[in-house]
Amino acid sequence: MTVRTFLLSCFFHILLFIGLAIPEIARADLDEAIAYAEAGEKDKAYEELLLIVEQSEQGHPKALYELGVMYKTEGLWIVQSDESAFENWLASAELGYAPAQFAVGASYIIGSGIEKDLSQAKRWLQFTIDNTYEYYSRVALTLYNANELDKY
Repeated sequence: MTVRTFLLSCFFHILLFIGLAIPEIARADLDEAIAYAEAGEKDKAYEELLLIVEQSEQGHPKALYELGVMYKTEGLWIVQSDESAFENWLASAELGYAPAQFAVGASYIIGSGIEKDLSQAKRWLQFTIDNTYEYYSRVALTLYNANELDKY
């Protein structure tokens, strides 16, 4: 093993340890919180929600995205706010998280939480299309074409 390989390996392990190498490393999981709540396991649901909030404060893309979903969806433990949902999605999108990039692009198309802006929608959906998340890339391309964003 060369010194360079060793250093890269150490760097990667440090990133994994602090949860930044892969967005999904953040353990926060809104679906799990909802499942716990529906099963009557309120303590586990609250623990998962607290984890989402803590990890979003640390800048984890997935947690920021899921906090945005909580703000967007009425009845998910916090007061519904399109503006707060957009702010969290934008923070996550800027970190490269494809679901958030898609949500930001879609928000710009319909003007949800932000003023409608098709040139910004084009920009964010293009990021999503270029992302490696195949599902979001495909859906973003469909939305991009349906709204004829190539004109902007």
